Amino acid sequence: MSRVSRIFFVLLCLIPAALAAQDDISIAMSLSRDVVNLGSQVTLTITVSGPQQNLPKPELPNLSMFDYYPQGTSTNISIVNGRVEAALAYNYLLTPRREGTFVIKPAVVVYNQKRYESNDATLKVLAAGATARHDKRPQEQPDTQEGDDRPIFLTAEVNKKRAYVNEQITLRVKFYHAVQLYSQPDYTAPQTTDFWTDIIDPQKSYYEVVNGKRYKVIEINTALFPTRSGDLKIGSAMVTATVPSKRRSRRLDPFTVFDDFFVQGEKVTARSKPLSVTVRPLPAEGKPTDFSGTVGNFKISSSVDKAAVEVNQPVTVTYKITGTGNIATVAEPAIGDLKDFRIYRASSSEKVSKLNGVIGGTKIFEEAYIPKRAGKLTIPPVEFSFFDPTSGSYKVFSTRAIILNVTPAEEGEYADMPFRPVAGRVVDPNAKDIRFIKTSPGEIGLRKPLVIFRPVYLVINIIPVLVLAAVWVGSKRREKLASDLGYARSSGARKLAKKRLAAASKLARSNRATEFYAEIRLAIFSYIADKLNISPHGLTSDGLLDILKEAGSDEELERWTADLFRRADFAQYSAVDVPQHEVMQSLKLAEKILVRLEEISIA
Repeated sequence: MSRVSRIFFVLLCLIPAALAAQDDISIAMSLSRDVVNLGSQVTLTITVSGPQQNLPKPELPNLSMFDYYPQGTSTNISIVNGRVEAALAYNYLLTPRREGTFVIKPAVVVYNQKRYESNDATLKVLAAGATARHDKRPQEQPDTQEGDDRPIFLTAEVNKKRAYVNEQITLRVKFYHAVQLYSQPDYTAPQTTDFWTDIIDPQKSYYEVVNGKRYKVIEINTALFPTRSGDLKIGSAMVTATVPSKRRSRRLDPFTVFDDFFVQGEKVTARSKPLSVTVRPLPAEGKPTDFSGTVGNFKISSSVDKAAVEVNQPVTVTYKITGTGNIATVAEPAIGDLKDFRIYRASSSEKVSKLNGVIGGTKIFEEAYIPKRAGKLTIPPVEFSFFDPTSGSYKVFSTRAIILNVTPAEEGEYADMPFRPVAGRVVDPNAKDIRFIKTSPGEIGLRKPLVIFRPVYLVINIIPVLVLAAVWVGSKRREKLASDLGYARSSGARKLAKKRLAAASKLARSNRATEFYAEIRLAIFSYIADKLNISPHGLTSDGLLDILKEAGSDEELERWTADLFRRADFAQYSAVDVPQHEVMQSLKLAEKILVRLEEISIA
C-alpha cells in the first residue's frame, strides 16, 4: 500500500469519530486573579470550545456585585488528526463594589437544545491597601529578575527614592519584547494620585540584550512632581499585547505540517512592580515671608518697554523667570502697592522646555504701571524666592530698579490736581471725573402704550414662537435619540415590550407553548436591559430578580416574576405539554409584570 493510500485510509477511519463529536461543546471560566484589593480590577475569561467555528455566545452569570465591561474576544483554531478544534474566549473586566468573598456561578451555553455549564469561580476582595498573599496572575509578567528569559515583560524605576515636595522625580518605564507583536501594545500608565505628571520625551525604541537574549525596548519617561509629603505610592504600569500562540508539534502526527497555517495570537499582559518614594516637606528654617511654593532653580529679570512717558499713560514692565523645575506652578512675583503708580495685571505666558530629561522653561508676567504724577519716578526692585532642592536651601533673587522720566500730561488730558475744598460741598479729595447732575429728570412717562403690549401684536407673534419651540424640542429629542443609545433604548422599552407581548399572544393562541415562553422571557429581559442599556443576553433569571430588589420592587412583583420564569423553564426543558389555560394565565401574568415594572424606577 502506497503512502497516499495509507493517509486516505486514516482519513476514512477518522470521519466517523469526527461526526460523532460534532456536538462536543465545552465551556470553562477563569479569573486572572483570585485575590484582589477593593478599587482594583480582575479579568474574567469565559472560553467556549467545540469542533466548529460558529460557537454560541455564553450567558453571563449574576455579576451584580461587580461593575463589568467587555474587553473583546480572542479565537484559537487548531487541526489535530484531521479534526478542527475552535476556542472562543470572552474577556470581561470586573471591578468589585465591596469587600468579601464572592462565588461567581457557572456561565451557561445552550446549543442544539442542550445546556452546558462551566465551572464556578471564587474571588476574594480585600480592603484597599491590604496585602493579597495568594495572588495568582496567569499570563501576567512581573518585573525582570536575574536569569529571566521571558519573551515579554515590563520594568519601572525612578531616578531618586527621596525628594522634596514639588521636586522632579523621573519615572522610566521599559517594555521588553523578544517576539513579534500581532497588535499595537495597549499601555496603561501607572496610577500617580499624589503627583503632577508630564511626559518628558516621546517614547524611544531601541534594542537591548538581557541575560544573553536580544529584546526590543520601548521606553517612556515621565516627570513626576509630588504634591504632598509622606511615603507616596506609584502604581503598576501595564501593557497588553497580542503575541503568537502555537501548539506543540507532534512528530508522529501526519498533519502537523498544517499547524503553521493556524498559528493564532493570544493576549498577554505585562505589569511592572509598584514603587514608593519618600517625599520630604520643605523646611521651615530660612523660609522667606513671601515664599509661594516654587521649587527648582530659577532666575528673574525685568525690562520696560519705554523709559519716558506722560502722566496717566501706561508703561509695560516684563518680569521673566527662567530655570528648571515645574514651570507651570511658578507664581507671580509679589508686587506691593506703590504711591506713585497704579498697577494692573496685563498678561502672563509660559513656555515649557524639556532638556536631557529635566523639565524647565520660561514664565513671563507683564504688568502695566500708570504713573500718577510727573517727575523722575522709580519702580522698585521685585523679589522672587524659591527653594533649591539641590542645595536644600531657599534662595531670593531681585530685579533691578527701573527709572522712568514722567512728563506732565498735555492740556485737556486728565491729571491729578491739588484739591481745594469749597464751602458747602462735601467732595472726597480722591473723586475724579465728576459730571454735573440734573436736579429734574423731566417728563419720563409714555404718552401711548407700546405696540408690543397690544393684544393683537402678542397673538400674531406668539404663534410662530410656539411653533418654533415645538420644532426645536422635537429636533432636540430626535438628536438625543440618535446620539444617546441608552436614552433611545430606555424611551422605546415600553413600546418594544408591547410588540413582544402581541407576538407572544399570537403564539399562545396557536398552541406553541415553547416559543411562547421564550418570547415572554425575551420581552421581560429586553425591557430591563433597555432600561439599563445593557445586553439582554448577559442577564439571567437570578440577575433580573436582584435588579428588581435593588430597584425597590415589592415582594408580590418578585414572586410573580419568579413564578413566570419557573413556568418558562418547565415549558422549555420538560417533555410534558403545557395546558392551554396555563399558557393564557402566563400571558396575563406577563402583562401584569410589565405594568408593574413601569411603576418602579429601574436604574
